[in-house]
Amino acid sequence: MKTFLQSIGNTPMIQIEEFPSKIFAKLEGFNPGGSIKDRAALKMIEVAEEEGLLKKGDCLIEVSSGNTGVAMSMIAAAKGYNMKVVVPPATAPGKVKIMEKFGAEVIFDGRLRQEIIPEIKEKIANGENLVYLNQYENKNNVIAHYEGTGKEIVEQTEGINIDFFVAGIGTGGTITGIAKRLKEKYPEIKIIGVMPQVGHEIIEGIKSIKEGFVPPVMDQGLIDEIYELTEEQSLIGRDYLASAKGILVGPSSGASMYAALEVGKKNPGKSIVTVFPDRGERYI
Repeated sequence: MKTFLQSIGNTPMIQIEEFPSKIFAKLEGFNPGGSIKDRAALKMIEVAEEEGLLKKGDCLIEVSSGNTGVAMSMIAAAKGYNMKVVVPPATAPGKVKIMEKFGAEVIFDGRLRQEIIPEIKEKIANGENLVYLNQYENKNNVIAHYEGTGKEIVEQTEGINIDFFVAGIGTGGTITGIAKRLKEKYPEIKIIGVMPQVGHEIIEGIKSIKEGFVPPVMDQGLIDEIYELTEEQSLIGRDYLASAKGILVGPSSGASMYAALEVGKKNPGKSIVTVFPDRGERYI
């Protein structure tokens, strides 16, 4: 019998039908914390424990748009750590409530990530009792998706030649880890990154690298093309999945769906894989 945390990963993959191209989607909302971020959070925490950086009674802190905060709060509760999460003021209230239910202290901060992160590092350098695993710089964010999500996609698409992989750009860990794994299996695959257009940076879960911050864990050399979407386009993708397919997802999944459809229109007959990072209930 699996433990609770061992239930993270091994999520289902489905085919979105009725299109000239074959679109396959990995449903990461089936993770126990409701999002793909469970994977990276668990990997970062477990490695920190193994390396002696994290001990019982310690207080974790993370900067998150919401899902990593939920994932780390859940795992911190399960393992007996205290948790602080710094989130933007526009974070979905449902995510905030979940983090608080797990016992986390939620801190609202409207500044850019590149302003908040150095301040946290300074507090730790000055002796404040915090452990900052930093999803934007932590290589285990990428490893979680190379060893986990990407490997699962290869196994679940056995016998299918994957031509395109479409994923949102947030910390860069998901797209980098999966792209590395898929390019080993399918050398000709094209990797499509999805991010908000400048002026539309409110698609929760993905960020524009044009805002002046490129996450250090992201390998831009793996990405062949970037689709920049509006919030409206992400909601079109989200609402299509809900009303036509009965799949309730969040806005970043909607953005990936919209981009996958656009790739499919331009490349009929090709096989496209995407990931839906989370479920939609917490946005209602």
